Amino acid sequence: MKFAFFWLAVAAPLVTALLWLLLHWGDRRRNRLRAVFAGPGALTWAKPTHAAGPRRLDRALTLFAFGLLVLTLARPLWFDRDEQSELQGVPYLVALDSSRSMLTMDVKPSRWNVATNALDRFLANTKADRIGLLTFSQVAFLNAPLTFDTLALRTTVHYLDPEQFIDLTGSALGSALERAGRYYTSNQVPQRLLILISDGEDFSGAPVELARRLKRQLGMTVCTIGVGTAGGGTVPLHSYGGGTAKNTFGQQVISRLNESNLQRLAASTGGRYFRLGERGEGLEQLRQEVLRPMAEAAARSDLKNYRELYQVPLALAVGCLLAKVLLASERRRQGMKNGRMRNEK
Repeated sequence: MKFAFFWLAVAAPLVTALLWLLLHWGDRRRNRLRAVFAGPGALTWAKPTHAAGPRRLDRALTLFAFGLLVLTLARPLWFDRDEQSELQGVPYLVALDSSRSMLTMDVKPSRWNVATNALDRFLANTKADRIGLLTFSQVAFLNAPLTFDTLALRTTVHYLDPEQFIDLTGSALGSALERAGRYYTSNQVPQRLLILISDGEDFSGAPVELARRLKRQLGMTVCTIGVGTAGGGTVPLHSYGGGTAKNTFGQQVISRLNESNLQRLAASTGGRYFRLGERGEGLEQLRQEVLRPMAEAAARSDLKNYRELYQVPLALAVGCLLAKVLLASERRRQGMKNGRMRNEK
């Protein structure tokens, strides 16, 4: 439960206590004036004849009613847990590594195919997120801005041609971070999350330091998805497997999943690392453990997803006022019982 005007909810007990002090001060002031009017030794006949017990109960009902009315003005709200509120979605960018090492076939048929197929299934099961797409190697490109149209995103992923997009110069994780940072800077996005899908190899130099700076300046969180295996494999020259990439010494280039690099990158921004897996299990795990809590947190911050509960304190306040009327403490006298006994005698 939350309050639309939280400061009123906090002020309710303080204002009620202030009212009690004012009423108590009024009682003492009346007693002093009564003493001045009746003179010394004459307070017996000048004392009020109201019964003390009902009068204290009447005062308590007054204070409770006042405090409950202040709570009513604070507008208590109850989160309406339903599919619409919980799954209203969050905005995030997906950065897909398009460097040559993604052609490695240490996972079948290749890292690129496994990553794009998993991303397609992930988008197919996404209901309300706003998603943008980046591809990166040494330079990052914005393929699609944030959109609810997951069908268009799936079409974009389907038509990504490895021969056209995969760069032969290696990957630079910093390029994806920098491009995402520029996008979030120029767009008013409340939650800034980047999901980076890569094998973790980096030739830019300092992606962790850049991620820390973007977290500090923009509040951008990075979650990383690792593609490949620790054993790795040779890097083919083409997506269909023709030829093998070699270094300047004529040796075959071996590409391995650099999990430590991806883990440090995610940890530097408070994000999470997941291994993709053969069927894209890492993306589904990210949905359950990161995206769903973020979506519910966003829903809880939106007052439209709450149900009004002001009726409860208002009804209790009315009940207190009705109890005051039924109590009628002003008509209850202290000596009423003793007076009846004397009359009966």
